[in-house]
Amino acid sequence: MLDPRGRQLLLAALRPPDGFRFDCAVGTTFSLDLIALLTAPLAFAMFDWQDDEGRLTADPAGPGADPLALLESLRRCADRIHLFCQAGQIKVPPTNQRLLAFLEQSVIEVQPPGAKDSRYGVFHPKVWALRFVDAAGGGSVRYRLLCLSRNLTFDRSWDTVLLLDGELTDRQKGFGENRTLSEFVARLPALAVRPDVLTQESVADVQRIAQELKVVKWELPEGVEEIRFWPMGMDGRPSWPFTDRLDRLLVVSPFLTDGFLTKIGLGGRDQYLVSRPESLREINPSVLKDGWKCFTLEEGCDSLVSPEEDTPSPATEHLSGLHAKLFVADAGWKAHVWTGSANATSAAFDGNIEFLVELIGKKARLGIEATIGEENGSANLRAMLTPFTPATEAVKPDPDDQAAEDLVNVTRRSLCGMQMLVRVTPHSGDGAGFTTTVESEDVLALQPGVTVRCRPIMLASPDARLLDSGHRLAAAFGPHASESISSFVSFEVMGKVRDAERAEQFVLNLPMVGAPSDRRERLLRDLLRDSRTLLRFLLLLLSDDPERLFEELRELTLDPSGAQGRSSGDMLPLLEHMLAALHKHPEKLDQVHRLIDDLKKTPEGRSILPAELEEVWGPIGRVRAATAQPRSGGVQ
Repeated sequence: MLDPRGRQLLLAALRPPDGFRFDCAVGTTFSLDLIALLTAPLAFAMFDWQDDEGRLTADPAGPGADPLALLESLRRCADRIHLFCQAGQIKVPPTNQRLLAFLEQSVIEVQPPGAKDSRYGVFHPKVWALRFVDAAGGGSVRYRLLCLSRNLTFDRSWDTVLLLDGELTDRQKGFGENRTLSEFVARLPALAVRPDVLTQESVADVQRIAQELKVVKWELPEGVEEIRFWPMGMDGRPSWPFTDRLDRLLVVSPFLTDGFLTKIGLGGRDQYLVSRPESLREINPSVLKDGWKCFTLEEGCDSLVSPEEDTPSPATEHLSGLHAKLFVADAGWKAHVWTGSANATSAAFDGNIEFLVELIGKKARLGIEATIGEENGSANLRAMLTPFTPATEAVKPDPDDQAAEDLVNVTRRSLCGMQMLVRVTPHSGDGAGFTTTVESEDVLALQPGVTVRCRPIMLASPDARLLDSGHRLAAAFGPHASESISSFVSFEVMGKVRDAERAEQFVLNLPMVGAPSDRRERLLRDLLRDSRTLLRFLLLLLSDDPERLFEELRELTLDPSGAQGRSSGDMLPLLEHMLAALHKHPEKLDQVHRLIDDLKKTPEGRSILPAELEEVWGPIGRVRAATAQPRSGGVQ
């Protein structure tokens, strides 16, 4: 079943099924790269930025990306994506990424229930529940569930993904196997560290998805006869999803602890362990020699990636290529496969919030031999592995390095727990602009050897302010332009113990007060800098066929001469799209109407509106106004 040659790309997994369009999504992740999150709306809006081998042809953060294509996908989808992530684990993005303003309401930081009682644990599941609606308006609803071992980042590593498609049924009574999945989604908003960032739409979407998941009929993968969902740690209590009978066992995990391996071990019987060399060296050799057959990825399969997530202690290390989490057991004639977020650590099953899916089927299809067997010509995981021989004693971390690491993590958790906000005020000095203040009524108490700096992410690193310990937090930034306003605030924490130093950077998404209500519109006007760019954006608003659209956009190559470089033929593709929208999806014309009205409000906006546009739009807009109906279901 586990074929390392079978690749599944996350962007491809997010794409709507044929004939359906994206409506809303709930996702979870431990760590988050905001630039990676920018790519999700691209998949939902069907803009294809991949080559034939699935690689991104443009990095959203890079100069080759089309900001208008990304902007329109964000406008369509971002407010309907609700992503829950561990507080303090958002990666600091490159500066001046103005489109991140569209993600501020999408990101909800959370922590496990035990964190409020100063118990260490992290929010660690990697699950997406995606809702799609019939693009033709037929009323059908489909769901896709993704259960992954990877976070929403650009890290390059070996991971697993389980993709389940299903149809929403009209049953009155829910399917029994879906109850725990539904309860998991429904309880996510209660974990929010800062409930103020929850919007009414996010709460409503989460509730609707949780309710509908009860009656979704899943299409099981080939060879799977039964499926079970295992959310763990939501109530702060230990969890143990494994069956009582384990005849043979395979554990695949980048992180390990002695306690977990001892608890799950079969006492010298058939048991296989696949991990990173660094993790295996840290385990007591007597534990590994108690019947475990140990393996690592063969040289050439490893690739270093960025710092990642939960280790047995709060430490954070560089991962090698292995990041998959997988547990396989033979039990009689059946086999059980558990896949998802949980590492082979004690914290994963007692302290963290995790999510596993259990697949049950015949062991010939799902069991140990199918997964790691050594038969000739086998195309399973075994072809990627090399045996590992335990040393005579475990490798211990440097105590000063560990102490510096602990200082940083304690400070990170303290900052996540402070009730902070971002206050935006018009600048009182000469000239226009705004002042942003990161503030809190709580007193910032830092331990000796710790320093903290912060800045709104739209400002450059040299603008960061050093925070004073023993005082209420009040760090002011400005004056700056409106496009530099953001609820995302970067923090840099440095801990020093003797000669050992540790530094970490992360972002918090804070409640914001005082920001201009038209901030997104200002950003839009800033991007629509001339008539030709406006026409390209109008095509994006109306598009249904990305391939045809991009061919037309290539003909409308951005001309440095602006409106003067536009030809009369530029209006023809737009007219065709407006007429097609009037016939098939007239609600799309409402977006055109709102955009034109918004541009007419300012001299800058009126200057980029071509006279021919009114001739094209006028009669079409009047027909739409006469037939307008309230929009229903789906993101247009």
